[in-house]
Amino acid sequence: MAAPSRSRPLARAWRALGLGFAAAALAAAWAPEARTSSPRFYSDDPIAVEPNTQDASGVQPWEIDLAYDLVSNLFGHPGDPAAGVRAQNVNTIDEVPDGSWFRNRLGREPLSVDDITRGPDLTQGPSAGTWTVIAAKTDGITPGFTIRDASGVVWFLKFDPPGYRGMATGTEAAVTKLMWALGYHVPENHVAQLVPDRLTVDEKATYQPLGRNRRAMKRSDIEDLLERAERDPDGTYRVIASRALEGRPLGGFRFHGTRPDDPNDVVPHEHRRELRGLGVFAAWVNHVDAKAGNSLDTLVSGDGRAYVRHHLIDFGSTLGSAAVYPRPYWEGHQYLEEPAETAKGIVALGFYIKPWRTIPVVERTSIGRLPADHSAWDPGAWKPRVPNQAFLRARADDRFWAARRLAAMSDDLIAAAVRAGRFGDEEGESILFTTLAARRDAILRAYLPAVNPIVDPAIEGGRLRFRNAAVDARVANAPASYKAAWQRFDNATGDVSPLQETTAGGTELPAPNTLPSSDGVYIRVDVSADGGPDAWAEPVQLYFRRAGGGWKLVGLYR
Repeated sequence: MAAPSRSRPLARAWRALGLGFAAAALAAAWAPEARTSSPRFYSDDPIAVEPNTQDASGVQPWEIDLAYDLVSNLFGHPGDPAAGVRAQNVNTIDEVPDGSWFRNRLGREPLSVDDITRGPDLTQGPSAGTWTVIAAKTDGITPGFTIRDASGVVWFLKFDPPGYRGMATGTEAAVTKLMWALGYHVPENHVAQLVPDRLTVDEKATYQPLGRNRRAMKRSDIEDLLERAERDPDGTYRVIASRALEGRPLGGFRFHGTRPDDPNDVVPHEHRRELRGLGVFAAWVNHVDAKAGNSLDTLVSGDGRAYVRHHLIDFGSTLGSAAVYPRPYWEGHQYLEEPAETAKGIVALGFYIKPWRTIPVVERTSIGRLPADHSAWDPGAWKPRVPNQAFLRARADDRFWAARRLAAMSDDLIAAAVRAGRFGDEEGESILFTTLAARRDAILRAYLPAVNPIVDPAIEGGRLRFRNAAVDARVANAPASYKAAWQRFDNATGDVSPLQETTAGGTELPAPNTLPSSDGVYIRVDVSADGGPDAWAEPVQLYFRRAGGGWKLVGLYR
């Protein structure tokens, strides 16, 4: 294996050079390793938090042209044309730092059932009493309202389509909990009941009837809109209430390129691991609508400066729900437009049967439409509605990173998230749980053994200890043996000098007696496996620094 291509952490380059040299910093951080006076590792490596070094108060709201975004992704290939580029925002131990894009939760420390049930929630939902409508969504099949609750908090309300109580609202609530646990910034979403008699219209609210001019909103407008939503027998309406996000809304983000007016946004989005890994999570929950329109940036303040926080929003079109009707049969199996598939139908004079047409499904009004059997589901064959450039750039190490997080998603956590949807259908909830558990297991089988799965290495008591993520998840057998090639490492030049090789049949290998003992020195250990999948023969490079009489992991290159 070649030496790591990363000559220094990107965050270090930001701190050292500042905005004026952001482009140069990016290039330097990812240039091929060469002899240089700059050290490979710094005293604070590995970076745990991705810093926002620049004040972003000048960022202005923008509106992404969704039609152009759709066409460019369906028929083009926007973003970096280079193939096989390693994720550019990982730290020196190959992890995604916490920051404005992502926060490590599941996998860093255990989450409880109570944790995932609460998720991002800071409140119990909209305050009881009068809700004041300040805006309304008039397009689409189901209505939507923006309201101010009795406490003055702003919420966005969405409804279930007629005949499908719980499908859109329950799905959004459940998947919000899962995406929060996986590390993404998401809104606070609650299943709530809207009482029409407790609605009032804000005096400044306006309304635009279809094909007519905008005018002041009237009470009758609300009543007309509610006719398009599923109504409970007692006259109330089940809604998903989404609390307005902190900060000033700026519009969504694309899954390629950067936001040009955000001075901290210097890593192309297609090369961010948490966005590449999102493709694995999207396949898991069937988030076929993972696009710019279902994201939202906000301008927030912290550490004396303004910065942009990036959110994922709108999960009503996941699992078996398409938000306004059950999931179409083809979604998850092909893109919105696939010329090759169309051509097959033409050549076959209409006799070509697309594979997804033969897959048995299960349907319930509470959860929508899902495949009936997930035993042969292939996560690598899953597709969103429109090609996503970050998903397409994902490498085996990005998918491994995502699969490790799903390995920590226990059955109890999945069940708790499903219960948070309050579907009111015990059998439907059982189907959702079975679906999520089976698809999680398929992802672990596909992606954990696909790279050398050594994780959590440490040198203690004269031995190198580590875990094998694939063996721990029971998706691969333990190899016959492991081999460690121990080397001195010169942090200034990148030179290595061999010390010794050690082998063992388990995940503890003896360290050489010749290891250096002075604080501040570095070693590199290349660990591979014999008798396992071919990918395991490719060594994982581990870098340790001597400090306080012990060894600290400062680098991992897979």
